[in-house]
Amino acid sequence: MANRMMEILLATPNWEIVDPRPPYPPTWESLADIWDYPIWAAAVAGAAQYVVSDKKRDYPPASAGNRHFYGGVEYLSGADFVALLSE
Repeated sequence: MANRMMEILLATPNWEIVDPRPPYPPTWESLADIWDYPIWAAAVAGAAQYVVSDKKRDYPPASAGNRHFYGGVEYLSGADFVALLSE
């Protein structure tokens, strides 16, 4: 699955490199893993639509339809992201 995701992403021209540094932007209250703060900061700095992670315990709280949004960014599993790209 990771190979397929990379094939799709590499064919996309919208790549941006960001280098977020503290202080990081505010997160949702339940984010307890300090190692996920830079991931969130990179998503904000890059104006990302999605964060792809299979660590669902670190997602923002679920909203309507059991989707995980915070600050305009949706958290998806790798499988859900590949399915979205394949549509």
